[in-house]
Amino acid sequence: MFPTINAANHDLREKFLDGSLTTLTCSQCGFSGVVEYPLVFHDIEEKFSIYFEPDTDTRVSGLSHMLPAHLEGEFRLRLVHTQDDLREKIYIFRDKLDDRIVELVKDAILKEMEMKKEEKLPDALYYAEDRFACEGRSLIFVPKKDNAYLDPIKIPFTTYENIKKMMSGIWEREVKGYSVVDKQWIRDV
Repeated sequence: MFPTINAANHDLREKFLDGSLTTLTCSQCGFSGVVEYPLVFHDIEEKFSIYFEPDTDTRVSGLSHMLPAHLEGEFRLRLVHTQDDLREKIYIFRDKLDDRIVELVKDAILKEMEMKKEEKLPDALYYAEDRFACEGRSLIFVPKKDNAYLDPIKIPFTTYENIKKMMSGIWEREVKGYSVVDKQWIRDV
C-alpha cells in the first residue's frame, strides 16, 4: 500500500493509472479485487495535490496540508472519493485544464443528453484526454453506466473555451484546502 504517490515516480504513477497498483490477486485462489485506502497523489511539476478518501462523502478534508507552507498557495488541492475521480483529476491537471470548467462542460453534456432523451443516459461522465487531430482540438469524455464504460464522447475544445468565458465570475471563488470540486461545488457557487 502506498499512502502517497509522487507523479515523478513514473512507474508508480502508471501502475495507479492502469489500476494494477490497487488491484490485488490471491496467489492461492486467483480471486482479484480492488483495494481502496486513503492516499495522496502529488505532482510537483504540474502543481497539484489530490487526496483520495474512500468511503466518505465529506466535501472538505480535515487533512493537514501535505505540502510545505510556501508551496500551498501555488497548488491546486482537491479531495475525491473514488478512484475514477482521482484518475480524472490527474488527467485534467496533466492536460493543464481547469477542473471547474470541465465540471461545467460535463454538466452541459449530460443536460443535452437528457434533453435528447438518450437511450443510455450515463450515471457518470469522466474526462479522459485532450486530443489534437486533423479536425482540430477536442476533449474526450467517457460515460459510465452500471459499472460499464460506454463509447467516448468527443467535444470541440471551443466548448470549453466558451464556457470559461461565459462563467468568468465563478473562477474568482477560491478553492480552500483539500475540497471536492464537482457538479455540486459548481451549483453551490
